[in-house]
Amino acid sequence: MIYKSTSRTVFQIANYTFFSLFCMSVLIPFINAIAISLSSYSEVVQGNIGIWPRGFNLDGYSKLAGNMSFLHSAANTVFLTIVNTALVILVSLFAGFALAHKHLLGKKTIFTYILVTMFFNGGLIPTYLVVNAIGLTNTYWALILPSICNVFYIIVFKNVIDQLPRELLESAEMDGAGELRILLRIVLPLVLPMTAAFTVFSAVAYWNEWFNVLIYIRDKELWTLQFHLRSILNDTISANTIAQEAAIKGQDRIHPQNIKMAALMITVLPIIAIYPFVQKYFIHGQLVGAVKG
Repeated sequence: MIYKSTSRTVFQIANYTFFSLFCMSVLIPFINAIAISLSSYSEVVQGNIGIWPRGFNLDGYSKLAGNMSFLHSAANTVFLTIVNTALVILVSLFAGFALAHKHLLGKKTIFTYILVTMFFNGGLIPTYLVVNAIGLTNTYWALILPSICNVFYIIVFKNVIDQLPRELLESAEMDGAGELRILLRIVLPLVLPMTAAFTVFSAVAYWNEWFNVLIYIRDKELWTLQFHLRSILNDTISANTIAQEAAIKGQDRIHPQNIKMAALMITVLPIIAIYPFVQKYFIHGQLVGAVKG
């Protein structure tokens, strides 16, 4: 039997109590949101919803599934998540490989120049002025190009590639392999776990993108899912409009809270669903950032 001091026991009880209360403070509102999204109009009006749906129905979800504006926002989010994630990983990997290459002239100067941008930037207004001046506002490019270069990823890729055995890369050069072949056939398999971790980080970040839409986009056709959700949650008129469309078509009445909570669940659940399968990459990414950064 392992002896535990009184102070240790008190600490563990306090620790478990705190984290249990913290988990409950996160889970209970989330479960309540699910319950509201699955409850009937009359029960939502009466405010009887706790952690279990009352008058179970899927009207909120079916209405959103038939709303072309919401579906278009979802398609925009999927498109931007795939494109942005692919581009940021490619740019970071290629830049990291180039900076780690022994034949690159002035690589210390270039690296310092890149490093400075990690700590200092022009700020929001100058960035907007640049994006607007080159005609990117209100286009997909405004959501792609400004965030295509991730300095942190570049630095980590460079540091990791620097620590690979030089003999391995030199032997490939002696065998006649070009730089692209070395990168794709030798370097990439060795840094694949880290690449997967950064891919997951980027995909989650771009899935949750809404701020750049607020700054650069005016056309509703270019809205992302998160920005559309923000509009539904903050603008009661948006939720009421969707709910009223059902009444006009002779369908059962839908409370605006049903629409809001259903939209919230549709936006959040994809990330929650894939998280158990990619959790190991999150952990690996945290370790890489701590050790290699």
